[in-house]
Amino acid sequence: MSKLDDHRTGQIKKNDAFFEELFRNNTEIMLLIDPESLKIEDCNISACEFYGKSHDKMITSKITHFNCLSEEQLKKEITRAKNKERKQFYFKQLRANGEICDVEVRTSPVALEGRNYLLSIVTDISGLQLDSDLLRQENTLLEKRVAERIDDLNELNNQLIVAKAELEREMVFINALFESIPGYLYVYDETGKLIKWNKKHEEMTGYSAEELAHMTLDQWFEGEDLIRVMAAVEAVYKTGYGEVDANLITKGGGKLLIRSNGVLMNLDGKRYFTGVGIDITESKRLESALEQESKLLETTLISVGDGVISCDRNGQILFINRVAEELTGWTKNEALGKPFEDVFNIVNDTNHEKAGNIVADVITTKSIRELDNQTLLIASDGSERPIEDSAAPIIDEGGEVLGVVVVFRDYTEKKQKLEQIQFLSYHDQLTGLYNRRFYEEELRRMDTLRNLPLSLIMGDVNGLKLVNDSFGHVMGDELLKKAAAVISKSCRADDVVARLGGDEFVVLLPKTDQVVAEEIIARIEKLASKEKVGTMELSISFGFETKYDKDEDIQQVFKKAEDYMYRRKLTESLGMRNKTVGMVIETLFDKYQKEMLHSERVSKLSAELGSKIGLNIKDSHDLKTAGLMHDIGKIGIADGILDKSEKLNDEDWAEIRRHPEIGYRILSSANEFAEIADHILESHERWDGCGYPKGLKGEEISLEARIIAIADAYDAMTKMRFHMESLTVEEAIEEINRCSGTQFDPEIARVFIDIIKNED
Repeated sequence: MSKLDDHRTGQIKKNDAFFEELFRNNTEIMLLIDPESLKIEDCNISACEFYGKSHDKMITSKITHFNCLSEEQLKKEITRAKNKERKQFYFKQLRANGEICDVEVRTSPVALEGRNYLLSIVTDISGLQLDSDLLRQENTLLEKRVAERIDDLNELNNQLIVAKAELEREMVFINALFESIPGYLYVYDETGKLIKWNKKHEEMTGYSAEELAHMTLDQWFEGEDLIRVMAAVEAVYKTGYGEVDANLITKGGGKLLIRSNGVLMNLDGKRYFTGVGIDITESKRLESALEQESKLLETTLISVGDGVISCDRNGQILFINRVAEELTGWTKNEALGKPFEDVFNIVNDTNHEKAGNIVADVITTKSIRELDNQTLLIASDGSERPIEDSAAPIIDEGGEVLGVVVVFRDYTEKKQKLEQIQFLSYHDQLTGLYNRRFYEEELRRMDTLRNLPLSLIMGDVNGLKLVNDSFGHVMGDELLKKAAAVISKSCRADDVVARLGGDEFVVLLPKTDQVVAEEIIARIEKLASKEKVGTMELSISFGFETKYDKDEDIQQVFKKAEDYMYRRKLTESLGMRNKTVGMVIETLFDKYQKEMLHSERVSKLSAELGSKIGLNIKDSHDLKTAGLMHDIGKIGIADGILDKSEKLNDEDWAEIRRHPEIGYRILSSANEFAEIADHILESHERWDGCGYPKGLKGEEISLEARIIAIADAYDAMTKMRFHMESLTVEEAIEEINRCSGTQFDPEIARVFIDIIKNED
């Protein structure tokens, strides 16, 4: 700023002081009014005395508080004054003591700091008798003086506005410089008080400008950080410069790692410590992370499960990890500096010829290369192992190859797994026979003229589903494995035996006519008749067909063999199922003697009750059989539950409640027992619909099932209670009577109770 500007600014300040004194202490009552809001923006001492209010009260009031005109009328008068239509106004105003007085108001518009106001001079004219000519002269003189002063004030105000604008432009430039600094700016005086900062300082520390104004240097740091910072400050005051990294405490207790470069500044004979702080938290974190990553990478390369060897552009080994040492037989000390080919000795798996130099290929092509899967690594001790590997170039920013990294691993286990996967892709996992995929490929391959006559044998294991339902899938799987072994043993070396899925098998017999095919089937059946799984006999239904004509569709041949097998299965399977049911009930009774005695008693009670309510001989016989087999499904209950000595838990009961459905599946598969299967399924339903497994209600439940339910419950209460004392006959009758109409059919319950009482 020039000396002329300094002089001008000084003159403005002097004039401002003069007019301030003139306004404040003038004996005239003076008000500065906002013409828009009617608010009193300022007033002098005379005005405060006249209206009886303090200056603070006055500047929070509107002129309407004192003037007796309405706000609308007063606004009209204000507009006239603002437009200079009139200079003198006469109003009635309210004084502090409550009196209404007549006042003369002389008003002139003024502009201060870019805003428009009305300067009003108020004179109390209550009771005054003035000479009008003299009054007009005085008014004219006063108006002239005020107008002159107002013009002077407006001129000074304009000069002040110009000076202020110039100063603001300079401050904008300075602030822009401050805010463009990539860190937080600080200026401390010699007492350590923060006296200047930028917005970045507020953003980084979280403190507001008001809070920063009270901060001192020692509040930002603690412990070792504070010691280092104060040492840096001392260095600044001694040498003019200091630098330090420290943890700055932000608002709320957080910390920022900052790097501060401080310098000494002298101004008006005073010294200041100033500088810029940069947040290096992230850069330090990245630096630390990079160091950690470097260590981690080195550790990883050393301990990774793959072998790693790196070499320079000349193929000389620079690094070898532990796994590479084990696979090559070379130690790190032995391998470093050696040519790559000496350490990494590889040959072709099929002909043992020396493989190419993969490192040289990578350096030449500047691209990643992989060995084929037929590569053997020969260790220093002569041992061989299949490996797989890849080699990648190390390229600098200019695109030049600095070296090569080779990563390789022992392929032995993977190779075995691939061979196993390949085996499984063509073999059935359970039986070890070929699977459907292999069979279909072989059928297409064999379907040629040189293999004619071509015979197909189809086989289906009888009773597999029944065995699964009765004894579980483990026994069913054993049955299938026995069947596969018998079929394979009976066939020739060139025959293809496959499991198509489930219980179906197929045999492809190249150059085999119908006679030989029948002989092979007979051989299989003879071996099968001697095989058992537990007490279960092995039974397989066979069908076959032979292709003699090369134009015959092989799929039609397969269809004929399958149809023949199904025709035989219709007769062979029925007998097998009936025998299996008998074997199931026999197995159950052998395993659980109490279940046999219980079933026999329920059978007898059910038949007796059926006769009593009028069932014919056949129905009574079926009912007796159903009573005997009502718990056949318990053969499928997990071992240890039926004869469990301690109290059954919820899981045990859930398992036991499965037995009606298991029994239904077993019996419904055999024609001889299919009619009674529904009675078994419903034997644990309740008259009120709260039973299981279907929740049937009332007469929705078969009559036979309702009869069995009462007989079963009675015998269980009097003979089969495992975890509590059995009931007496009287107590059991009382219990059946109590449950009549809820658990039991009330009419059947009544008849049953009569039977039991008559027996006594």
